[in-house]
Amino acid sequence: MPWLRSTFITYCLLIGVFFQCKPADLSNACDAKTDSFLLGSIIRYVTGDRSPSCLPSFDFQDLWGVFRGTSGFQSANAITSFNEQIIIGGNFQYLGPSTGNVVYLETANGNILPNRYCPYLKVSGATYTAISDGSGGFYIGGAFYSVQREDRSSIAHILPGCQLDRNFKTPVDDTREVRAFLLRGDSLYVGGNFTNWDGNTNYTHLVRLNRYTGALEPDFNLQVDDPVFDLDSDLDAMYICGSFANISGLSRRNLAKYHFVSGAVVSSFNPGVDGGVCLDLHYGTDVAGSPNIYAVGDSLSISPLVNAFSVYPDGTVTAWTPNVNSNVRSVQQYGNTIYLGGQFTTVNGGTAAANLVSVNNNTGTAISTNFVVNGEVASLQVIENTLYISGSFTSIKSVPRNYVAALDLPSEGVTAFDPKYDNTITNPGARFVPAGNGVILVASNRSTVNVTARSNFAVIDEYTGKPIEGTPYFDMPIKSLLRIDNRLFVGGSFTNVQGQSKNAFVVLDLPHYTINANSPTVAGGTMEVRSITSDETQVYAVGNAITTVNAATRNNAFALNTTDLSLTNWNPNLNGAGNSVLAVNDLVFIGGAYLGINGDGSTFRYQAVDKTNGTKRQVPSGSIFPNASVNTQTLVGDKIFLGGEFTSIGTGYSYLAAYNLTTQSYEPPSLLYADNFVKYIASYPDGNVFIGGDFTVLNASTIYNKFGVYNSYSNALSPWNARVNDAVLSSHPKNGKYYLGGLFQNAVKNTYGGLFRTHLNE
Repeated sequence: MPWLRSTFITYCLLIGVFFQCKPADLSNACDAKTDSFLLGSIIRYVTGDRSPSCLPSFDFQDLWGVFRGTSGFQSANAITSFNEQIIIGGNFQYLGPSTGNVVYLETANGNILPNRYCPYLKVSGATYTAISDGSGGFYIGGAFYSVQREDRSSIAHILPGCQLDRNFKTPVDDTREVRAFLLRGDSLYVGGNFTNWDGNTNYTHLVRLNRYTGALEPDFNLQVDDPVFDLDSDLDAMYICGSFANISGLSRRNLAKYHFVSGAVVSSFNPGVDGGVCLDLHYGTDVAGSPNIYAVGDSLSISPLVNAFSVYPDGTVTAWTPNVNSNVRSVQQYGNTIYLGGQFTTVNGGTAAANLVSVNNNTGTAISTNFVVNGEVASLQVIENTLYISGSFTSIKSVPRNYVAALDLPSEGVTAFDPKYDNTITNPGARFVPAGNGVILVASNRSTVNVTARSNFAVIDEYTGKPIEGTPYFDMPIKSLLRIDNRLFVGGSFTNVQGQSKNAFVVLDLPHYTINANSPTVAGGTMEVRSITSDETQVYAVGNAITTVNAATRNNAFALNTTDLSLTNWNPNLNGAGNSVLAVNDLVFIGGAYLGINGDGSTFRYQAVDKTNGTKRQVPSGSIFPNASVNTQTLVGDKIFLGGEFTSIGTGYSYLAAYNLTTQSYEPPSLLYADNFVKYIASYPDGNVFIGGDFTVLNASTIYNKFGVYNSYSNALSPWNARVNDAVLSSHPKNGKYYLGGLFQNAVKNTYGGLFRTHLNE
């Protein structure tokens, strides 16, 4: 945000004046003892300057992640680099900053506040609700488990300055789902779906906490029998909305009233709700200015009223009858206009109105029905003269908007607010809370915002962490990358690259990532190149459903000359899928799910072949093979580590094995073993061996869930725990750090879109 940066620069300069720092002396600006060196360093930090200089450099990288898979879950399947660029191949449609699901956005355009000035909250999980604390901070609630790397279970307090309040804590409960807040005095009312509080089953679905510490206030105990989804209040009472049938011993369905002074549920408040679920409340007014409680939900009814109705504070049902034909998820008021959002097609008994409508607050007659929202609406919020909307739509009033939009009121024109979320927001929807100075806080179940379209291939600037422009489009996922000098070899299941027909394999020329004219023509069925490697003269590739390359028969394995990219004579002729290929000395080791090599029908899943013709050797064995597929392999000193779905190679090997090239035998199974599939192994000169997959236990230790680091020098697993929530599938070392990619969305108690950078010590 330019104004924030300029304000900070001005502040730094004023500090220099106040402390009588003399103006920068250019002749000694590189002398670390001078004031000019200090001032220059501050300005260099504030402006993000990374040009060549004698002044210190700063790491400003804010690594973006991959989001929304083209086919299935998003993932970063392969990583390499070129100069100061990180190259990512995988299964994704977007790149975006890995913010977590609570963000601060500028109201003018939807841009996120920069991480350097407003640290990302990195909320891991889903956030369903948020309210202001009245002092520049916020309470957030949902089904999350960490905030800014600190353990927080479904509730957190955010201080002014975008920082977690480390003094506010609630008991850990991975099953708790918070859906509603109400702040009154020193107390925070919390509603949601939970059947106990810190193990005490007397406190269910609605509790009251100390707003400063998060401690339970035990004298408040309404014993609600089913979830609470929203809370609203007037000066004297709290209105409770949910799916409950009994509250405080009273039979009250979905809607109840609690009086603050008496400390009891108001028994006389009984609107007579007889069906459905209450999802949202709005305490507003009718046309005469009298208080009304507007209630909406899924089939919520006081017969014959359904999906939306209003009641007076005493529980009497009003004459307001919008008559919406299906589910309403959110309600807001602006003047005498009531906005309803949800999943419906008509109002007033037949007037067409899809998903968003405005009606009057007198009878419920439609005012505006032409919002043309092309998907469901999950939530609405009026803030001053703006209506914020979330949902599953991609346009509103024919203006493109991905899942979040804003309308100017009262004109109802689409504003420039365009945060560009990566995917659908469903009920419970986003919450919008004003943060002052042209900023709002938005809580949702999405972990990125301001996304940039990239189809399965992206190139990231190493210093900023953001994607560069001008890179090619791949129509389907990428599985493997190999860079040799100024050429990038790409394998996957794609059929089209930047508008050109290219099946499963393509060669790109760097630095512009253009398609090399000599890229081979691969043909077959539903093809996929899964692994690529090389030696001094050839590039080897293996995959599935490949039958020909450059019109020559090549079943699932082929090789190209590194000089002119012509097809070589190397032809192992795999009967089935090749998953992994590794060149070692004068041999090429091929792992996969194949049931035959050289057409023999008797060599299964793992075998070495020569480099000339692909003729099999009796290595590792001519008769003993893994009993299920080999997915991955890497060279570690004089051993090959391999992983996959196998549980035996003659004798017991649990998804991992090590083949000793010197003794030409497998190492004892106790060296490495897992409790489930291994999908990825890679080794590095520092002795680190990365192991990723579906396992939850590695070498009998449960801390290595989905990923572990084995050091070949110490013959032990590293104590470092990445705490990823899904498999690691790729890695790449660069400038003293490792880039890890995969299926995960969380690592080291932080939100990441399948990609993060690490020293292996967080």
